[in-house]
Amino acid sequence: MTSTSQSPQSRASEGCELRTLVIPGLVLAALYYSAFDWMVRAWTLQGSNYSHGFWVPIVIAYFLWDKRSSLSAVPKRTEPRGLWYIAGAMLLHLAGLILDVHVLSGLSLFPLFWGLALYYFGPHVLREAFYPSLFMIFMIPLPLIQAVLSIKLQTLSAIAASLVLSLMGFPVVREGTMMMMPTFQLFVEAPCSGLNTIFSLIFVGSVVAYLARGSFWRKAVLLVSAVPIAVLANIFRIVAIGLLGEYYGEEVAMGVFHNFSGVIMYSIGLILFLAEAWLLRVKFTSSEGTA
Repeated sequence: MTSTSQSPQSRASEGCELRTLVIPGLVLAALYYSAFDWMVRAWTLQGSNYSHGFWVPIVIAYFLWDKRSSLSAVPKRTEPRGLWYIAGAMLLHLAGLILDVHVLSGLSLFPLFWGLALYYFGPHVLREAFYPSLFMIFMIPLPLIQAVLSIKLQTLSAIAASLVLSLMGFPVVREGTMMMMPTFQLFVEAPCSGLNTIFSLIFVGSVVAYLARGSFWRKAVLLVSAVPIAVLANIFRIVAIGLLGEYYGEEVAMGVFHNFSGVIMYSIGLILFLAEAWLLRVKFTSSEGTA
């Protein structure tokens, strides 16, 4: 029978390793100040598609803490190859600063994280921390993808909402993303595309899929279904605004309800998503508790 407790020398060694990260961490925080400032500003914009960005570091930290036994048990060593990752990250960050393309600086966080883990702790720690690190993609704004998806989702939402209202007996004339009813007109603008809910639900779906224990297909279904659930919730929101506008006028439809409809839409999407997880009998356990 072997003991899993750490010796005082081992604990002192790990404490020393962590202390060696303080100065490099402060230097990197200063170098990446502009990138972090850009991300935080994107998270806090009114109607931001990345308001969930504040949760990403917390989720990653939890995943790493949840794997604490595995991270503690694997062998550790300094691996010089990690410096190549760090150098690549610095070059990508520098390109982002010179070209004023902040997304390059954001993406450079991936090789930076991998390089630091590899250099200071070795390949075994990097292997354990690799999948949690991928969640950083959810806190990096991607303007090009956002622009392309937003236009397509605006059109899709307007077409689907017009169809639903027509099936309910309300005559609707649609021109692009403009929906014209007998006494009410609704323009499906970019904030009404539902993209913020899609991004948030994909993030939630990825977290749930990561924590779920069981067959791969259940995780895949949960992850993939986040998009159609968010789209359906957004269509419901637009239909509700149309009905309120037709029955009670623009002031009611575009007033308090419109301002809070995003929260309502996200709540509906989240409820549908959790109901799906329940129907799939998804179970969650800590990685420390799995065999």
